Amino acid sequence: MKQKRIKKTVRKFSDLIERNKDRRAYSDYKEGINEGLEIAKDTFEDNVEKFLSTSTDEDPQTKIRSLQDRFNLIIDTIVVKEKPNYSQDHLDGIYEGFEKSKKIFENCIQEYYHSDSES
Repeated sequence: MKQKRIKKTVRKFSDLIERNKDRRAYSDYKEGINEGLEIAKDTFEDNVEKFLSTSTDEDPQTKIRSLQDRFNLIIDTIVVKEKPNYSQDHLDGIYEGFEKSKKIFENCIQEYYHSDSES
């Protein structure tokens, strides 16, 4: 059952990331935001077991705060190497995408634990 919920949460986070991507006309900044969101999505998928398999005897709010802090730390430690085809706008957009992903993660994880307490 837990594995099914984890997969559902990964899918939910991925869907939220996709819905929050900027669909406006091309710009380096917008493309950077979308790339930052994609990197955050991949990071979550690669580390999902660490996030969602924590101690069950913790208070849900404490768990949520702890998971949010852990996600933020991982995102904050990602260093994007400057590539020749990256403008400063593109790099700024990537970091803006990281910041957006933190808010998306918070919403997603709150839903995960609130539905968990209702089960």
